[in-house]
Amino acid sequence: MKSKYYNRDLSWLLFDNRVIDQAYNAKVPLLEKLRFLSIASNNLDEFFGVRMHNVYSMISKKKIEKRTGLNGIDLLSLIHEFNARNITKQYEALFIILERLKDKGVFQMTTYDFLTDDERNYVQEYYLKHVVNELKVTPFSSNLKYTTNLNILLCSENELYNIAIPDDIDRLVKTGVDDHYILLEDLITNISADIWRKYDVKESYTYRLSYDKNKKYDFLEEGLSDEVYLDKMTDYINNRGTRRVTRVEFSANNGDKGRSFFASLLGINKKSVYRIPGPLDLKFLDKLFKKYEDQPGLVFEPFNNLKWKNSQNILHSIEKQPMLIQYPYASFDVFLKFLKTGIEDPDTTSIKMTIYRTEKKSKVVNLLKEAARKGINVTVVVELRARFDEKHNLDVATDLESAGVHVVYGDRLNKVHAKICLILQESKNKGYVQIGTGNYNAVTANVFTDLSFFTSDKRYVDDAIQFFGNLALTHEDNYNMLATSPVDLKQMIITNIKRATKDYLRTGDAEVFIKVNGLTDIEVINAIYSAARLGLPFRIIVRGPCCLKLGICGPKEDIVVKSIVGELLEHSRIYKFKYGEGNTDLWISSADLMTRNLDRRVEIAMPIVDEKPKRELLKIIKMFTKDTANSYYLNANGEYVKKRKFINKSAQQTWLSRLKWKKYI
Repeated sequence: MKSKYYNRDLSWLLFDNRVIDQAYNAKVPLLEKLRFLSIASNNLDEFFGVRMHNVYSMISKKKIEKRTGLNGIDLLSLIHEFNARNITKQYEALFIILERLKDKGVFQMTTYDFLTDDERNYVQEYYLKHVVNELKVTPFSSNLKYTTNLNILLCSENELYNIAIPDDIDRLVKTGVDDHYILLEDLITNISADIWRKYDVKESYTYRLSYDKNKKYDFLEEGLSDEVYLDKMTDYINNRGTRRVTRVEFSANNGDKGRSFFASLLGINKKSVYRIPGPLDLKFLDKLFKKYEDQPGLVFEPFNNLKWKNSQNILHSIEKQPMLIQYPYASFDVFLKFLKTGIEDPDTTSIKMTIYRTEKKSKVVNLLKEAARKGINVTVVVELRARFDEKHNLDVATDLESAGVHVVYGDRLNKVHAKICLILQESKNKGYVQIGTGNYNAVTANVFTDLSFFTSDKRYVDDAIQFFGNLALTHEDNYNMLATSPVDLKQMIITNIKRATKDYLRTGDAEVFIKVNGLTDIEVINAIYSAARLGLPFRIIVRGPCCLKLGICGPKEDIVVKSIVGELLEHSRIYKFKYGEGNTDLWISSADLMTRNLDRRVEIAMPIVDEKPKRELLKIIKMFTKDTANSYYLNANGEYVKKRKFINKSAQQTWLSRLKWKKYI
């Protein structure tokens, strides 16, 4: 029987393909094309670090994925097929872009073979001064964990040796000519004649290993005290280490060994070995981007996002009218102004907030510390379990506690992913709430599109108080306005889909709009299928993995699924349920429609009920649905394609262009 669902991992790789596709977009400036290729490499590193664990587990346990019918070997073969296609596309773009940048006189990436005599002398001096003493040749062993990003495998007649390329030496090596570079591994391979002679090297390969980083938080249990939890988390961070190899990438410097050789050498399936037709690990392109991003025409035009007018008290404005803003078209400084105004208001008695990921030297963290020093009762829920940010989050928690902030570590079993900030003025029986779709991170807020809602409505304030009480005391959820996971957020979505279906059958006038980063939860997908069989229209925007299929709900199916990939990373989560007789419910949320978000995390969805922000959100939704310039449409074959239009409309570029005519919120 044909599967009703797409595999999540293959859908992830399709998203990476769409990222790579930006390097072929004529409207994307040259340096931005390099940035997209770098992002694609970073995405793929995460994929092989966190997703391949499940694939190899399926193989070892001979499991079959229920939703797709794929076994582990089949899935691994498809992953290799999809990824090999991505790699070819990525490197073809790379060489075209580098050649164009060279022709424009911006910079030149070259190889040792094409250096002039003067350049060779220059890089040789650099090698002797900065590199050679840092190189260590060791016998190769497949039992060792090679933790440097890049390595060189030396093959003599009977022995194998390894050179770990130091991560702290810049990979971009200047050649003595302005804006000319070669890569460090190219320099080492071509100039280390003494090493080659000493070890009788016949051939060499630059290679890179990816390891399984998907170590579970297996120490979690309900009722774990803060002290024990922190001890166990610290132990987890310190001992996560590297595990089994999940991917091998190699390029031949002067040898002809292939994938089978590396598969045998490292005890890995050949389908997890990739021969790369160029430099390994294109994340170094981001450094090139940053070196030259000040040159006009090579990057997206900078924009001045909307600010808050200093002459107006933001809390007073929110009392009069709730406010919905969209980052980065509105500045994250608006939230900072909200928080700072609350801290400076003498009536403020307490501040409560969740923190998941912050940037280094976070202004939000500094403001919370300032509030505590002023005597305001500050409670912050710090979620330590943000993958690969655990150490940073632990440092943030320690920093806050040292300033007198009451730090709560939240639900032991369910990751706290909700985005909410509450300012209370208890003597005046007042409160102010901000709820958003994105993290309190000033860096990502400049490149991620997110929504942020501010209100003083007592219904939201009371729910926010209840929410923080639930986290501290593990009470059952009982809200007037909010829906939260893991309790009732999923049920809210499914119930509203069913309600819209009934109204569609009754009036013919109902629809559902969904915008998320991932759609993988089977219960939600099945609810969509059930409604679509009866004709209920769905307009769905899924940036990344999507397990929903088209063309299986019969002749009445009216589902459009697309992914928007553009200058900014689409990150906002929006749910719209239009019922008969003109009734429409609008929600924003921290939650994607993925099982982990709906069943194993603490998330918030909140309805937008006030007329002005509701109208604004409807306009935002309409703009997203009109977007064709950056939209890739899912078809019944499981492919994402762009639709050719005489006039293409970009939601992102429309909003960015409007910033020229407005300065303040």
